[in-house]
Amino acid sequence: MRVGPDPGVRLTVGARWRGTTSWMRPIRSAFADEIEEVQPLTWLALALILGAGAWFTLHNTPPLPVTLLVLCLVLLVSRWSGLNWMLAVMVPVGGFVAGMIAADLETRRVGTVVLDSPVTAQIGGRVVGRDRDHRGRWRYTIDRLDTSDPEIRRAPTRIRLVAAVRHAPVAIGQVISGRARLRPPSGPALPGGYDFSFHAYFQRLGAHGYFLGRPGAGPSAGKAGDWRPWQAFGVRLAGLRETIATRIRTVLPGEAGSLAVALTVADRRGVDPGAIETLRVSGLAHVLAISGLHMALVAGTFFWFVRGAFCLFPGIVQHRPVKKYAALGALAVATAYLVISGASVSTRRAFIMLAIMLIAVLVDRRALTLRNVAIAAIVIVVLTPSAVTGPGFQMSFAATAMLVAGYGLWQRHGSNGAADRPVRRMLGSVALFFLGLCLTSLVAGLATAPFALFHFNRIATLGLVANLLAMPVVTFLVMPAGLLSMLAMPFGWERGPLIVMGKGLEMVMAIARHVESLGGALVSGQIGSGLFAVMVAGIVVFVFCRSRLRLLGLAMLIGALPAVWLLPASGRPDLLISEDGRMVGIVNDGAIATNQRRPPEFIFRQWRHGLGDAGHQPPVATPLAAGTLTPHQTIRAILADLQPGEATFRCLEKQFCLAGLPGGQSIISVEDLAFLGAACDQADLVVTARPITMARCYSGAMLVTGRMLRQTGSLQLVLEEDGPRVRSAISDTNRPWTRHRIYDWRSRGFMPLSIDWMEDDQ
Repeated sequence: MRVGPDPGVRLTVGARWRGTTSWMRPIRSAFADEIEEVQPLTWLALALILGAGAWFTLHNTPPLPVTLLVLCLVLLVSRWSGLNWMLAVMVPVGGFVAGMIAADLETRRVGTVVLDSPVTAQIGGRVVGRDRDHRGRWRYTIDRLDTSDPEIRRAPTRIRLVAAVRHAPVAIGQVISGRARLRPPSGPALPGGYDFSFHAYFQRLGAHGYFLGRPGAGPSAGKAGDWRPWQAFGVRLAGLRETIATRIRTVLPGEAGSLAVALTVADRRGVDPGAIETLRVSGLAHVLAISGLHMALVAGTFFWFVRGAFCLFPGIVQHRPVKKYAALGALAVATAYLVISGASVSTRRAFIMLAIMLIAVLVDRRALTLRNVAIAAIVIVVLTPSAVTGPGFQMSFAATAMLVAGYGLWQRHGSNGAADRPVRRMLGSVALFFLGLCLTSLVAGLATAPFALFHFNRIATLGLVANLLAMPVVTFLVMPAGLLSMLAMPFGWERGPLIVMGKGLEMVMAIARHVESLGGALVSGQIGSGLFAVMVAGIVVFVFCRSRLRLLGLAMLIGALPAVWLLPASGRPDLLISEDGRMVGIVNDGAIATNQRRPPEFIFRQWRHGLGDAGHQPPVATPLAAGTLTPHQTIRAILADLQPGEATFRCLEKQFCLAGLPGGQSIISVEDLAFLGAACDQADLVVTARPITMARCYSGAMLVTGRMLRQTGSLQLVLEEDGPRVRSAISDTNRPWTRHRIYDWRSRGFMPLSIDWMEDDQ
């Protein structure tokens, strides 16, 4: 049966377009068909997503009363206009404004206090969560802080601290105290990259750091207070998840156990980073992300198990709605899995869609899958609109929506008369399963490719092969055994199912390593926002259109993907500066020359991927001995020995590093401030991580200090004849998740710096 829109939303403009006899008749006919089949719910979901995303990218927060007034006007016009064509305008406009309002309200509701600058202090608070990494180090999430020595005036209410020293673990719900080094959440490693501070703000994490010794369990500096009911529930839930993880690791030590914990309670911190990288390169990283696949396998396995069990009692099957009983049980199991797994964005989306389908079974209704996707998106955007900016939300919904649209297209055009074809009758269920798996992997990979390129700057080249080999193991072995182990765990019978689950995970990792050995991921470097917008528009056209226009969307997506590598990259930087100012990189001939022999792996990996898998050129130690010459003489001697345009840093340990730049310029990274004056006099660009108050070099050289970088974040510089063109990771400091960067603890106010080279760039 062909499912169409409500007849009440058909628009008369379609008939007028059909009467046209011009050469544009096919195009106009396609547009007329689209307008006649407008589905307000799906377009409302898209408008909400775009509105929320637009609000978070604005440089200034728009006044809430103004957006509310616009929404009221839209609703009034839509209600009293009496024109059908207004539906095509009012739904997107109203949804867009409503998405902005939802984003504003969430930001006000969260209200996270973010630490303004690094500090070492005595802290105390209650443990609300803890996990352990692959090295055995505990990481604590702490609430209700008391600080002393010194007292932090703008103390965050929630932080995460790593305890590297061996100690007796502090249980969830107990008080922990110790001296710790705290830092604000970091910004993007590259301008345009993933902003960790933004997502930390909406997770209510105001700081992170590490204990400087062995933390202790005991009273904090002040009263911790009483738990509120929802806080007590959260603590008990965290304790339950940790208990499950401990029992899994008891049966499955090592890599298999850490993977099983990730699939069960979504605790991926214990998985070795090398294993995670292998899964990413092979295209199997989605196995660790609890999403629609896992939710469907868990609920579906339980559903068919219950129906099969009822078949043993024919009398009950004939007189009772056993299908509804099975659906109710599957809904309960899915709800439990949602709660235990931590309810990530992809898990919530999958649960909402699955719940709609199961409820449709209970009320004897047929669920419409694309509307399920829209309903899930609307619920998530209304409750947590900040999720739309994350890769998890984008990749999850893009893959699901495109799979649903692709399946609908195949069902509409490819299944008519298929049952009567001899070839179809000859295909067995196993062949159909692998064919469906192949098509699913292909469509999902195509849908997630733009977001993988935009956020992670790479895609897995052999993901289809890896999924064809690994997903049958996950489907028929890993997830059913995992479900059985969870059901058996309250009785202490989980050992057997967990062993089966562990063997399946070992097979998955063996497949991932084999595929990785055949060829790694294809690194693209940072892609332009215009090219990314074309690919996303292609997905939207393919998913939302019902006529031949969907082929246009598919062509846009497929055609733009190779353009990522074929088109020359614009705005490629010549120089990179990290957010803390400690690492400086010169981009030259496919390599990054840094002032650190062992650059921080986390930041440098993002630099490499952002520049298309660039190599590393370490610094060279200078033969000069410290203290034998004055600072001016030392720098002058190294500059004289430097070849024109030599991009390799020459370093005097713990003093400074110097390198040449294209065009005969030079850069100096200063660690010892005794060399700062000489560096300003003889170099063209001076960088120091020290938070000094000096605003510029009086010689005319460009000066970048730790105090400036606190406001701007990491920097990219393109060297031009009239001076460097600077792009900063933090484009504005007027949003709630960036205002801590301009807080001045002396005046207890927000005071942005006036930076000359930033003003010139603007």
